[in-house]
Amino acid sequence: GEAFDTYIIIEYDSELLIIDKHAAHERVIFEDLKKKRASDTRVGSQPLLLPISVILTADEISAIKEYASEFKTIGFEFNLLDKSCDITAIPDAISVYDAEGLFVKMAGEIVEGLGNPAVTEAVRREKALYQIACKAAIKGGRVYDKALIDWLINKVLSLPDITVCPHGRPIAYKLKKSELDRQFDRIK
Repeated sequence: GEAFDTYIIIEYDSELLIIDKHAAHERVIFEDLKKKRASDTRVGSQPLLLPISVILTADEISAIKEYASEFKTIGFEFNLLDKSCDITAIPDAISVYDAEGLFVKMAGEIVEGLGNPAVTEAVRREKALYQIACKAAIKGGRVYDKALIDWLINKVLSLPDITVCPHGRPIAYKLKKSELDRQFDRIK
């Protein structure tokens, strides 16, 4: 079942498992993106029929120029202009509606972190994959098709070592039968 259109509730392995559907889906997508990057070093792109024009600051344009190959590695294609950018392809995991915000956010984060040597290229790439996964994941509080929910449950159960989303939030909570029995005064 589901509670609050946010949590999936199943009985599994003698426990009640409560799954945060957004956090779980985000982690599943993240794992898929990591596998794709490991196999061909690039996240797939979806070309756009019409480019998305984005107004940027001079610092953001400089950051995008400096990290252009990184943006392309995670699925963005673009043409930089003097004060803007035309995005011509986006990561295939996200929607057109989320693409501009994600692109600008990533540029801003690079600008903010350029002076920090602790932020390595690998960490920056992984953070980009986190953001793509978050934008692409189903959202809590919304109703989704039962087939999608069943698919997500199967994916979560097939990845038992994965317990948190890319941002560190738990994807599921286990409640033992004995805890429920105690709660309802069935046992002391």
